[in-house]
Amino acid sequence: MSWDIAEYVYLDGSAVNEHIIAVGGTGVVVRRGSHAVKIPRISRLIESEGVALTSGTLTPPEGAYDERAAMTKVFQKEKAILRRLGNYNGIIQCYNILSDDCSIEMPLMEGNLRQLLGECRPTQKLILSWLQELANTIAYIHSKRVIIADIRLDNIVYDSHKTIRLIDFSESTLMPLDWDLEGHDDAGFSTYTDIGQFGATMFEMITSQRCAFDIYQEWKEVGDSTIWPRRDTLPETGGVWLGPIIERCWTKGFASAKDLSVVLGEQDLCGKQLEN
Repeated sequence: MSWDIAEYVYLDGSAVNEHIIAVGGTGVVVRRGSHAVKIPRISRLIESEGVALTSGTLTPPEGAYDERAAMTKVFQKEKAILRRLGNYNGIIQCYNILSDDCSIEMPLMEGNLRQLLGECRPTQKLILSWLQELANTIAYIHSKRVIIADIRLDNIVYDSHKTIRLIDFSESTLMPLDWDLEGHDDAGFSTYTDIGQFGATMFEMITSQRCAFDIYQEWKEVGDSTIWPRRDTLPETGGVWLGPIIERCWTKGFASAKDLSVVLGEQDLCGKQLEN
């Protein structure tokens, strides 16, 4: 049997020895005192087939792909998005937002909603408040001409008071400030796909069943066109609390996240519209 062993490293090649909180597609989140710090996800092979490797360099051969340069661009883009969004209650705060350092320093949270929902079942009242807060946050983000593109339970964190924050804008797109909110970005994401992903997140919160709103589900190779997910690729919502709202999220039944937030704000704990 053969195996490889790798370690996460900083941009300068030194090993990451801090406590790792989470690992994402482009970043590793470590605990640093009372803060959480997201750094580029860069790994280095240290052992192959039982043989220790001594080379510590991260510099690729001339002309080869440089993972460090690519990750630096990702973090620069994410910080630019956070600067445009500014301070907002439903978005994680970045303490080093003006720094050129390739890291994102954040408050240390209790965990993410996927972890929490796997451990306990929140009340409907709390879930409804989360959904209302999240819809308001998405509407705010769209008003700043940003497409989120990666709304899921893993990217929603909570503090000791069960207050939630959106994190991770590495997949997001900074659209022109005069964008009319119509159309999509180069990857096929739009305000409508954000609402669709929100619907999948709603379904998971309410039912504890996994659900993915995936515009890449029919990809055969890189470069294929994205598609709006067929309805039969998503679960049935009949009998599900707030099911009609989830259904509208998946069928472009809301013109905007603002409209969605208004409808959610009118719901009671039975999933019925409140009387004026």
